[in-house]
Amino acid sequence: MHTIVSVEGSYNARTIGTKHMPWLVRTAALDELTADGERTLRAQGVDLIIDLREPSEQRTRRHGIPVSSVPLYGELPPAHGTIHEIYAGLVRDRGSQIAAAVSAIAAHPGTAAVHCTAGKDRTGIVVALARLVAGDSRTEILADYVLSGNTVRPARAAIVTDQLDSLGLEGAVRAAAEELHLDSPSAALAGALELVNELGGPIAYLLDNGMSVAHLRSLAERA
Repeated sequence: MHTIVSVEGSYNARTIGTKHMPWLVRTAALDELTADGERTLRAQGVDLIIDLREPSEQRTRRHGIPVSSVPLYGELPPAHGTIHEIYAGLVRDRGSQIAAAVSAIAAHPGTAAVHCTAGKDRTGIVVALARLVAGDSRTEILADYVLSGNTVRPARAAIVTDQLDSLGLEGAVRAAAEELHLDSPSAALAGALELVNELGGPIAYLLDNGMSVAHLRSLAERA
């Protein structure tokens, strides 16, 4: 199950697991985490942050929680394109990085907080695969993913408008870019997971991309 939690200095935060004992937290970027926000995460058991962003996206941190950097793209995230194309590209082309991120969750004996910038795209795919291996249902995983749009759009709409204005995007191309940056339609993650199934399913996909059997077992024990 997932539980929405308010974290001062960030947004789009939810715990995964039981209400009083989450094994994972997903959230937007935590560079601006306040002292109160840090206390909130630590009260959920968080003692490691897994940052899926590129080094160039990272900012000076205001908190004291250890951070493990596991960049997914290997370059700056795409500024435009359809959300379906971007997700498919991540699954097809960045499998080893996705497996490394899921492995980082599995290798940590405590509760990790996973984030990218908005906590919906890179975070959405990594968290979905971790949860599938842990035994959570696809229905629950998709329902959790959809919640991101409720908080990401109001938090980032002005920023994204400025970014897309600077690129001169209009019409359908702009609408697709806005969806990419601001929304979390169920079909986007469902499509990514269907591609994973075409590649053998979550377990085979992660093993083929470098995840160990021990780490898979560790995730299965989190259920």
